[in-house]
Amino acid sequence: MKQSLMQGALLSALLTPIAASAAGDTDISNLRAELEAMRNQYENRIQALESRLSDAEHAAEVARQAAGADALSLPMTAPRVLRSRGQSTRAPAGSRSAGMFDAVTSGSAFNPQISVILDGNYYQDDTDDGNGARLVSEAFQPSRGNAHDHGVDAHSHSDGGHAHNFAENGFNFREAELSFSATVDPYFDAATYISIDGDGNVELEEAYFETRALPYGLKVKGGKFLSDFGYINNQHPHQWDFVDQNLPYLNLLGFHGLQDTGLQLSWVPELPFYARIGGEALQGNQEIFGATVSDLEQEELNLGSTNTGPRLYTLFAKAAPELGKKHALQFGLSYAHAEQQQAVQTHTHAVEHQHHEAHEEHTHTEEHTAEHAHQEEHQQHQHAEEGHSMHAHSDGISETLHETGLAGNADLWGIDIVYKYDAPKAYGQGDITFQTEYLRSIKDMTVRSSAHPEQIGSSRDYTTDGLYAQATYGFLPRWKAGLRYDVLGLTNEVSGGRSESFGSSDRWTLDATWYLSEFSQLRAQYAYNDILVTENERERFNAFYVQFLMSLGSHGSHKF
Repeated sequence: MKQSLMQGALLSALLTPIAASAAGDTDISNLRAELEAMRNQYENRIQALESRLSDAEHAAEVARQAAGADALSLPMTAPRVLRSRGQSTRAPAGSRSAGMFDAVTSGSAFNPQISVILDGNYYQDDTDDGNGARLVSEAFQPSRGNAHDHGVDAHSHSDGGHAHNFAENGFNFREAELSFSATVDPYFDAATYISIDGDGNVELEEAYFETRALPYGLKVKGGKFLSDFGYINNQHPHQWDFVDQNLPYLNLLGFHGLQDTGLQLSWVPELPFYARIGGEALQGNQEIFGATVSDLEQEELNLGSTNTGPRLYTLFAKAAPELGKKHALQFGLSYAHAEQQQAVQTHTHAVEHQHHEAHEEHTHTEEHTAEHAHQEEHQQHQHAEEGHSMHAHSDGISETLHETGLAGNADLWGIDIVYKYDAPKAYGQGDITFQTEYLRSIKDMTVRSSAHPEQIGSSRDYTTDGLYAQATYGFLPRWKAGLRYDVLGLTNEVSGGRSESFGSSDRWTLDATWYLSEFSQLRAQYAYNDILVTENERERFNAFYVQFLMSLGSHGSHKF
C-alpha cells in the first residue's frame, strides 16, 4: 500500500510540468491573438481619425475661402473683453491692439506676410480747369488760407514736405501700397507700409513695432505710424468707404492725417466692457496741424528753431459696450496739442490820386495775417530775398507784399461714434454701418515779425471745425451703397487784431461698391461740392469717380 502511494506521487510530479507547459502555450497564443486584434483595431481607428482630420481641414479651407470672399463687405465685430476661468485677458476682436499678426508665425507660408494693393481711378469734374480735387483739399480757412493770384506761383508753407497726388480729369493711379507684417518673436510684432504713386515717388507710410507680452493690458508702439487720434485717421486709403477723404480730415490734418514718428503707450483696463486709453509723443512733422516753416524762414521771421522734438502730443480713449453678436458700437474721444508756425502775407497798397494836376500819394495798410492768413511760398523766393515784392494794378494802385511770421500752439479736439450691424445674410447683404466724427481746431498764435512793428507781439486766435457723417448699406450680396455728408467751417473765424468770421464748405457724396471677391472691388462715386475757395469766392461743381482696388497676396484683417 505504501509503495503504491509513493508511485502515484512520483507520477503526479512528473506529469505536472507537462500540463503547465501545455497551458502556458495556450495562454501565449491567446495573448498574441488579442494583441494582434488590438493592433488592427487601433490602426483602423487611426486611419479613420486621419481621414476625418483631412475632411475637416478641407471643409475649413473651403469655409475660409467663402468667408474671405466677403471679408471686405462684412463689418468687423466690435472690440470685446474675453475672459477665461482664473484669468482675465483683453482681446478686441479684429483690432490691431488684439494682435494684428496673430495668424502670422514662423509656420506661415510667408514670414513676413507680404501684399500689394493697387489703387487707381477715372475722375471727372465740371470745373473750368478740372481742378476740383485740389479745391476740395484747399477749402478756405483763416488758419491755413489760400493764395491770392499775385502773378506768382503759390504753394503752402505747411505741407511738411509731403507729396500730394491730386486726381486730374481722366485716368489716375493713386498708389501701389506694399506691406510687410510679421510676428518678430514672442515679444514684438512689426509692420511696414510703403506707397508708390503714379509718378514713381516712393514714400514710407508706416514702419513700426508693437509689444506683445506686456502685463496689465499695456502695449507700446514705436516708429513711424498713423496716430490713433479719432477713428478714420489710422486707416489707409483702400480701407475708406469712399474714394476720397472727408473735408475735416483733409483740410485740418492734411492728406495723410496725423502721420508721424514717435511712441505710443496704450492700456486696456480691467472693465466689464472693452475700453482702451492711450497717448502718443510724436516728432511734429505735419502737413497742416502742428506744421512748421523752413529753417531759412524761421531765421528770417524770428520764429525760433524746431529742430528738437517731440512737438506733438495726443491722448485718446475708446469704449465699446456689449450689444450682442449682431451689433457693435464704439465711442471715441481724442485730443492733440502741437507747436505751430506760419508764414503769411501782409499787403501794403500805395494809391495815387490826381488832384489839380498834382500827385499826392497815400499808403494804406491791409493786414492779412489774421483774417486772410494767405500762406504763400513763391518759387522764385524774391520776397524772401528782398523782404517784399511789388505788384502793379491797372488802376494806379501798386501793392507791396511782406511776410509776417507767427508762432504759437495748436489744439485739436475730436469726437467719434461708430455703429455696425452684421445681418444674418451672405456676402454682406443687409449689413449697416454708420460713423461720424467732429473735429475742432484752435490755434493760439503770436506775431513774431512784421513789416509793421506795432503788430509784433499781438495775438491771433484761429478756430475752424468740421464734421462728417456717413452710412453704408449692403443692398445685395457683394454690393454696398454709401451716403456721406461732410462740412468744414461750421465755425470758421479769427480773432485778435480784427475779428472776422467766414462761411463753410460742404459736400454730398453717394457711392456704390461691388466686391467681386476678397481681392478685388470696383466703386462708382458722385459728389456735389460747394467749396469756399477764398473769403469772397465759392466753387460749386460735380465730381465723378470710378475706382478699382486690387489686393495681391495675403492682407491682414482690418481693425474695427
